This record gives sequence, structure tokens and C-alpha cells, in this order.
Amino acid sequence: MNDPRESHNWSFGSINLPFAELFPGYYNDKTHIDCQFKFGQMIKERFQVVCFSGAKYAGWNNEMMWSHYADGQKGICLEFDEEELLNEIRSAFPETVFQLRDVVYGKERKRKPWINWNANLTRDENFDTFLEVLSRDVIFSKSEFWEREDEKRLVFLNQVSNLFIPVSRALKAVHIGLGISKTHHEDIYQAVTEAGLKLYVMVYDNDKYKRWNLTKKEEQWWTSRD
Repeated sequence: MNDPRESHNWSFGSINLPFAELFPGYYNDKTHIDCQFKFGQMIKERFQVVCFSGAKYAGWNNEMMWSHYADGQKGICLEFDEEELLNEIRSAFPETVFQLRDVVYGKERKRKPWINWNANLTRDENFDTFLEVLSRDVIFSKSEFWEREDEKRLVFLNQVSNLFIPVSRALKAVHIGLGISKTHHEDIYQAVTEAGLKLYVMVYDNDKYKRWNLTKKEEQWWTSRD
């Protein structure tokens, strides 16, 4: 994450948060502030987030995203079918809680919520409750300066172990960035066509990104408008 709020350390105000139980042998008056940040890290570690562009627009033609996240146009853009992606997740992780939602941008930022720890609930139940609130008020909310990312986020809640999502049915196309050398087209072409995916090469025409089909015939490369 490069949003300063998300990339920096977290701490939270709290009511009844059992620091001594969460950090046995470490927590005391002198380590109280440090434990607030340690708890913030525990919260972060229970989110797994996949970020996409294309919440409202095409996504693959977002000039800013190509510049910020594709190593100066030298990367690729993967295009997914949203419904197929959700179906693959439900099939692979039927008991996992996740959300796929558009990010909301605005000038007024919601404050990080206070943690109200319920002694009648287990640790996991408390985390489940708080992560649900935090995902709604923080994870899917960003300042207006990030609006052009046009972001949609896939968020898994209260997951400590890494999840590896199967995408064989959901992945539909690969877009080759403007800065990728043509010497790499052969390797990309072989991998993409063997997987049965569409392959596009990005072009910049009349001050806009456009995608052209990339094919190979009789050892010659051919491009055609999408």
C-alpha cells in the first residue's frame, strides 16, 4: 500500500482492550504506547487485500496506473472476469469471509474507530467484529487525491495465513505495457496463448491508451484494433 494512512504504522484508541492478555510478559505502563502499535500490526495482519482498477471505467487504459504500478510502462495489466473470480473464491474457500467493493473517495475522512473489546466474546469473535467495522470505515475509504485510481478492492477478513486464489477461469486477458521490449513478446505470447487468454499490446494514439490485438502469423507479428 502506498496510501500514507495504510502504509504507516497503526494504533487505535480502545475501551477494555486486554493488553496484558494480548502481550503477556511484555505489557506494562512503559510499553503501553508500543503495545498500541503492536496491536495495530495485529489488525493489519488480519487483512488480505487485492487491489484492482476499473471500478467505473475500463481499467486497462488508466494512464496513471500504468505509470505508478507497472515499472514505468514496462509491466503488464491482467484483466479478470469479476463473477468468475468470485465463483473461484467461493469454491476454493467456502468458509472464508471476504468482500469485493468499490473504494469510496471523499474530502471528509472517517476517523479510525475505537475498539470496544467485549470480554464475553472470544479473541477471534472480537477481531471479527472490529475488522468488519474497520473494513467499512477505513479499508474501502480513501481521500479524493486517489480518486483517479478508480479502485475496487477484494478484502479477506481475519485471515492470518496467506490465501492463494485460483484464477484459471477468471483471468481473461493480458495487456502488454508500452515500455516492454518487443524481444519479450515471444515469451509472453507463448505463455498467454497456451493458457487460452486474449493478448493485447498497448498503444498511445491521439493522447489516449488503446489496446490492439497481438497475433503471430508465419513468424511475423500482427496487430489489429480491438
